[in-house]
Amino acid sequence: MMEGPEPPHHHHHKTGLPWLDLVVPLAVICISVASLLTSLQSEKSMQALVEQNRRLVSAQSTPLLMLDTSNLTDGKPAISMKISNVGTGPAQIGWFRIVDAGGVDYSGGALYERVQKLGTHLPFMSQQISAALIRSGDERLVFEWPKPVRNVIALAEWDKLNSTRFNLHASACYCSIFDECKITEFGDSHPRPVSSCDTTSER
Repeated sequence: MMEGPEPPHHHHHKTGLPWLDLVVPLAVICISVASLLTSLQSEKSMQALVEQNRRLVSAQSTPLLMLDTSNLTDGKPAISMKISNVGTGPAQIGWFRIVDAGGVDYSGGALYERVQKLGTHLPFMSQQISAALIRSGDERLVFEWPKPVRNVIALAEWDKLNSTRFNLHASACYCSIFDECKITEFGDSHPRPVSSCDTTSER
């Protein structure tokens, strides 16, 4: 009976120097470990670069709202309030509200209705703020109420608003193009981040 051929045997080539036979495998292991560490470091650096770029783009697209009030328009007495975007990106307004200490609404639409009850044909202007998109550098008129001349009752209310307009409390929720939403109260405090500008974020 003939025996089948034996499978080939793999022999590790040795140098005849025990210390060298030990050093070579260790060197291979060290090189492999070094390559792995280099790869991990490169991946970490890439992630840091991506995060840095994300922050840079976000900083260049961050809206910031400001509220201004005046009692003169083109040199003529008129109480006005404007909301402007002084940030670096557009602001999508979720909601906007402005009230006095008693909770009375002073948004453009609500104030317009009260002004019209004081007398017909009283000049009054306002723009929609909630759900509006305000681009960087743009502004929108919350309201503008020229001083009444002949209506004594309306003039009394105008004077009252002129003296109390700095005590009104305004707040708004707005989002950037990256859906990073914030609530501002237009004071000295910084806008605070929120998950969204839905009705639950409105106070």
